[in-house]
Amino acid sequence: MSLPPELPPGDDSPVLVAVVNDPRDLARARDRRWYRIPLERAPRRVAADYLALYQTAAFPPGERWAVRWLAPVRGYQVASRRELIPEEPDHPRADHRYYRVDLGPLLALPRPIPSRRLRRITFIHTTLARLYAADEINDLWIKSPPQERLWAALKEADLEAECRYPLREDLPQYAADFALFCREGRIAVIVADEPGSADTLREAPPPDYLITAAGWTPVYVTLAELASAPAAQAARLKALADRLGGVAGAEDSRPGAAA
Repeated sequence: MSLPPELPPGDDSPVLVAVVNDPRDLARARDRRWYRIPLERAPRRVAADYLALYQTAAFPPGERWAVRWLAPVRGYQVASRRELIPEEPDHPRADHRYYRVDLGPLLALPRPIPSRRLRRITFIHTTLARLYAADEINDLWIKSPPQERLWAALKEADLEAECRYPLREDLPQYAADFALFCREGRIAVIVADEPGSADTLREAPPPDYLITAAGWTPVYVTLAELASAPAAQAARLKALADRLGGVAGAEDSRPGAAA
């Protein structure tokens, strides 16, 4: 079943984008109409009107690295893995506890929302309107108004960027607000005074020496700078990217995210 091609503009119904690492979990969402989230890895806010599913490398070519499915949320329970999947009673995580998200029918999006860089994500809070309008995964993140201005300016300057990109794969809580991948380096744009939200805990970035040791050039901006002169900030980033060999397209420089 597919979604209708038209949505009322500005539909701000909350959507939680979650990851599917196993085709069996997609089958459970489709056939049994539930999805599970480990309590220890759950986002701060789980509640949403809809659940969208991002498929990883576990899926066949043509299906992986994209959001393809959406389902209305009908309710929540907490249960052990053994209760949810009784056919696997001896699984190492059998006693771990999960949110069981009860779903309505799984609906195919009118068009898949791809990840240009085949990246790892955890959870994204977005809206139904953004889901319908998104060209790629980075369009889904809800940004502050100043960050939205920079995002638009980066697109206008034809600078491919990633949103909320982990500075280290093993420390996903430390993320650049925007990341640019250049032929001779990587730029981490960090909004220095962006507060946390009800959805995500805003972690302070690690010291500069750890950021540079991980292969990044840090660039700090303020909300006031983004609000007053987003085009100037985009030009500043373009000049730095040019000194690093220019921004590499996703097909030229993929960091390779694991499922």
